[in-house]
Amino acid sequence: MAADLAGRTVVITRASHQASGLAAALLQRGANPVLAPAIAVVPPLDGGQPLDDALLRLEQFSWVAFTSSNAVAATFARADRRGVRRRFARIRIAAVGPSTAERVEAEINRPVNLVPERNDAAGLAAAFPAPGPGDSCFVPQSSQARPELVDGLRARGWTVDAVRAYRTITPTLSDHHIADVATADAVIFASPSAVHGHLSQLGGGSVHARVVCIGRTTAAACADAGVPVAAVAAQPSDEGLAEAVAAALDDSGKLAEP
Repeated sequence: MAADLAGRTVVITRASHQASGLAAALLQRGANPVLAPAIAVVPPLDGGQPLDDALLRLEQFSWVAFTSSNAVAATFARADRRGVRRRFARIRIAAVGPSTAERVEAEINRPVNLVPERNDAAGLAAAFPAPGPGDSCFVPQSSQARPELVDGLRARGWTVDAVRAYRTITPTLSDHHIADVATADAVIFASPSAVHGHLSQLGGGSVHARVVCIGRTTAAACADAGVPVAAVAAQPSDEGLAEAVAAALDDSGKLAEP
């Protein structure tokens, strides 16, 4: 692969435990990745009891819908603690995109039943089949989750049980990290919470680097915050993000379409 990002510094704002794959994809292109996590994943404030309750009656649901790898990790960790992992064997599972699907498949050792062509919450809701009598959907999600999936499913007639599986907080960056961020060529956002967290870390300062987003929902969060977006990944994957960074920093060509 050509080193089309040689000499470029790219900030990764993903949580620390999710950054290694993207860092490797950027390194392959010659970039200097800077790990500056804008979010950290922690348990929900309700202690997880509503999640436990939903897992203990999992057979009552027709589907489970996951909108992030964090939701997958939190849900299966809790399922293991309660000894109910086996209950996922027969339930149908939907994932918002390929990376989330891969995480689910690693947990259950079988393909998921649904991945939408449009990899965002609204696209997932639209891709669901029409509900039959008594059908319901379990949605374990972030405490800060946007309403598009749950509202979209309910608008289509689904009964939805949405529970908090985790929440995100904003870590403090060192002065060294802040200096690296200030001089970076690009910054990558993979979630709306990362956008908000990064801006908080900057103390309300402006983002001077080219901004690359994993999808339209994250790009919309940037727009709402007044942050210009240079590129949106064509595919919500590590390689897709690295490709979008290369497009955003390609001085000889057009930027990827936000």
